[in-house]
Amino acid sequence: MNRAVAQQTATTLTRSVRRWDRRRRLALLVVWLPRGLMLGLGIGVVLALVSRQRAWLLPEEVLTITGAISAGLALAGLAVVWAWPRSVAHSARYFDRRFDLKERVSTALELAAGRIAVPGPLAELQLADAAATAGRVRARARLPLRVNWREIAALALLVLLLALLLRDNPQAGRLRAERELESAIAAQVAALEDAIQTIERDPALTQAEQDALTRPLEEARDILEQPGVSQEEAVAALAEASQSLGEMADSMTPQDEAPYQQAARPLADSAQTADVADALAKPDLGETADALDDLADDLAAESLDEQEQQNLAERLEQAADAVEEQNPVLAGKLRETADALRSGDLEGAQESLREAGDLLRDQQEQFEKSPLADAARTAEQQTAASQHEMARAGHDQPVPEQDATFSAEIEAEQGAGAPSDSSSPPGAEAAQPDASGGAPSGDETGTGAGDGEGEAQDMPAPSGEGGESEASSGQESAAQGQVTGSAESAGENALGAGAGEGGAGADTTEGVPGEGPGAQTPGQVPAGGLQEYTPENAPSTIGGPVGDMLDVGGQAENGESPPTQGGEFGPNPAGESALTYTGVLGAFRNVVSNALESGRIPLDQRDVIHDYFSSLQR
Repeated sequence: MNRAVAQQTATTLTRSVRRWDRRRRLALLVVWLPRGLMLGLGIGVVLALVSRQRAWLLPEEVLTITGAISAGLALAGLAVVWAWPRSVAHSARYFDRRFDLKERVSTALELAAGRIAVPGPLAELQLADAAATAGRVRARARLPLRVNWREIAALALLVLLLALLLRDNPQAGRLRAERELESAIAAQVAALEDAIQTIERDPALTQAEQDALTRPLEEARDILEQPGVSQEEAVAALAEASQSLGEMADSMTPQDEAPYQQAARPLADSAQTADVADALAKPDLGETADALDDLADDLAAESLDEQEQQNLAERLEQAADAVEEQNPVLAGKLRETADALRSGDLEGAQESLREAGDLLRDQQEQFEKSPLADAARTAEQQTAASQHEMARAGHDQPVPEQDATFSAEIEAEQGAGAPSDSSSPPGAEAAQPDASGGAPSGDETGTGAGDGEGEAQDMPAPSGEGGESEASSGQESAAQGQVTGSAESAGENALGAGAGEGGAGADTTEGVPGEGPGAQTPGQVPAGGLQEYTPENAPSTIGGPVGDMLDVGGQAENGESPPTQGGEFGPNPAGESALTYTGVLGAFRNVVSNALESGRIPLDQRDVIHDYFSSLQR
């Protein structure tokens, strides 16, 4: 067998097999690439479903993960299809079966390699037949790139389903708020660490001052580092730290406060030195100086006997002993005062007290300029800023339209119902008698409005027995409005009537929607009947015994019927509520947000507040 011919035929067959193998790999890629994308999109749909049930992943994160998984599966399929190793002999046997070549190509390759021993002429004929048969194979027709349209439709359906699930995720806003809160907590922990390190590196502060300044910061940091800490707890911790630092900016460290507080104890037993004791207990050196000056003035104004002077001297001596180590100069002035009192020298005692006051003022001024006060003020400002940022964390999400509408309605109602002058509420002037002792006429009688929604219209005054009873009730309401004012009637159906022979002014106030006919408020006549008179609730009892009636003038004469006041409620027998739960919840959320930002939440109430508003959201 001619070796050159055999080698040339083997090369031709090898190229054909490799070309067929590339076509086979391309056909496999067309099949498996959509399947890989379907698997990635299926994982994305599952992630989106779980993220809609609980706050886990944001829509953009689900989309990013889905895209990454789909791209990874596509690349993996591409790598497997194109990089999977296949030998030429293995591929030749596959294509012999696939193209029905009767094992011509695989046999020819083995003959050319010398693995089969046959006579030369027969081998040449077999090689020539294999090459001719391989040349007639149309690989494109035998290995078509077939697309499974069902799989393509399923792929499009998964894309649409994923888009719908990612749209308007109800958990997205909550998750963003939680992420923002976590980021804010981490940022504030880092800020607290920086503040602590700054204080510890300050060479102007003693070790005791550094410990006193860093203690509230460390306590706040430890609370913020706790797992699952709520926003309310974080804000309260920062508020407490800011308050503690603010107190140190105006006073002194707890170690320095102890002697002054001890000095306040013997002074607290006497009313004469109670103010000095209160100032020392805080301690506030400036207030203590003012209290000492007041005590000196008292010594000049009062005549103390010898025993009282001795008692005062003893108390001042005990206070001097308590502050001897902390403030020896002040202790010396207190002892000078005590010695002067023992010797009966009141003028000397007054002079020593005033000198002690001047001394404390100088010390307070020096303290306010001390490194401790400067460091405390700086740390307080940083902590207050951290508290503000923490309170705002998670509250930058857009307010739902319904909540915003409700808040606008509340503000409008408050603006309409709020009196222009708190000292003179609406209707107060109407209840006041005129200078002649008579009540204003019906034309001048004021009418209260219920939350700005009531509509007043004039009605003729009824006559007869019922009219007289209603007039009596109207006079009582007018008298009550004269004594206590009509501020309590804001938002209710106001009742007020003039008394006397003048024209009757009768109003009908339409009730607030949502109040049934049976709803009653103090001072109103129940529907379909008369209200029973209760002397204990009469305005005449204010500041005096029951039965001491208040004469407001304007009594009816000659049997004429006095003005009356009628009242009606708006028709709402079903008691339908005009506010939605979600709207009310939005307003409550705004209120608690403002409360959180105020920084005045007691530590023992933090969990209660958090659990209450968490239950409202559920």
